[in-house]
Amino acid sequence: MSMHQSDPADTDRALEKELVRFLRDHPEFFESHLDLLADMILPHSAGGTVSLIERQVSVLREQKEELRRRLNRLMDTARLNEKLNERVNAFILDLLDAETLDEILNVVHTRLVEDFSADAVVVRLFNPADATMAHRPEFGDWSEPVMGAFENVIRDRKPACGPLKPGQLDSLFSDQADNIASAALIPLLASDNETSYGLLAIGSHDRHRFDADMGILFLTHMGNIVARALKPHLGVP
Repeated sequence: MSMHQSDPADTDRALEKELVRFLRDHPEFFESHLDLLADMILPHSAGGTVSLIERQVSVLREQKEELRRRLNRLMDTARLNEKLNERVNAFILDLLDAETLDEILNVVHTRLVEDFSADAVVVRLFNPADATMAHRPEFGDWSEPVMGAFENVIRDRKPACGPLKPGQLDSLFSDQADNIASAALIPLLASDNETSYGLLAIGSHDRHRFDADMGILFLTHMGNIVARALKPHLGVP
């Protein structure tokens, strides 16, 4: 009857795991074994060897640099958010000062182009408050099939981003359609329980500016702000 002999490699791996566990549980071990710490060496990526202490210093320095990069990214994001907040506040204040429909639409177009780098801005409204407004370009022909081209955005009541279909481009941007590579379509509703009574379309020459996977929280707020400013001028109950 032969005796089963364990594989020396398995034994070494088990011993290694025990050693790792022991050192993690006793990080002060080397304090009482400084001679051992001084004798330990590690291979260096550039060739040769370095002491354990030198390697620890190198790792800590790399971690410090990574933390510095993360902090810089956070600071950059904070500065961008601060600028965005300032622009949104200015946008809201200008809308509050606007007294007529023309003034509101001018604020929307000017602010989005100048402060938010939009290449094209279009507001389309579904129902005029009275017959005298029906001739305005904002109140286009929203019968089928034009309305059907935007059915999903209107039904879902939330912004949609990405490249537009040819019919959507022609309905919104007309002579600029060939230059619009991506766009954000924002339904205009002043509160969650309202039916959308228009669209705010923001176009860009950059196909990556408005992506289908981008966040829509800011765009939703933008649509609510514009809708609230327009509402008194549209005869919406």
